[in-house]
Amino acid sequence: MDPVVYALLFLTLGILLVAIEIVLIPGVGLVGLLGFALMTYGVYLSWANYGPMWGIISLLGGGIGAAITVFGFMRSPLGKRLVLSNQQVGEPSDLPERANELVGNQGMALTDLRPSGMVQIQGERLDVVALDGEYIEKGTTVEVVRIAQNSVIVTRLEEKESV
Repeated sequence: MDPVVYALLFLTLGILLVAIEIVLIPGVGLVGLLGFALMTYGVYLSWANYGPMWGIISLLGGGIGAAITVFGFMRSPLGKRLVLSNQQVGEPSDLPERANELVGNQGMALTDLRPSGMVQIQGERLDVVALDGEYIEKGTTVEVVRIAQNSVIVTRLEEKESV
């Protein structure tokens, strides 16, 4: 068989394996390395048997072929089903604006805070984090001490001793 057939075969198989690695099996694994090795060997065969000009043409053709294969797959119906196209939508947190309103308020722990959990403050359920990673049991009275990076920070409210 003519070496050009082998070169084209190795380039094509290499492109397919690299495309499979990029699209279906993310990461740098054996399939991608094998595809790259086959593409490199195909370029070598072109270079060795037909000279540097055909080697460079094979190199450019392999790169362009791999790009067309990957981008073509991403635009196909199967590619569109495999790739997330929607963005999550929702309301941004209003905690920074409510910081002054919440700080100093007291509530009750609805769950154990280890260090995070649920607290009810002024009839509203809030996800909170205990100050300094403290463990606070369910049913304990807590106080909001600050709002930091969209987290409500609470601490256990110490019972005052009667004199």
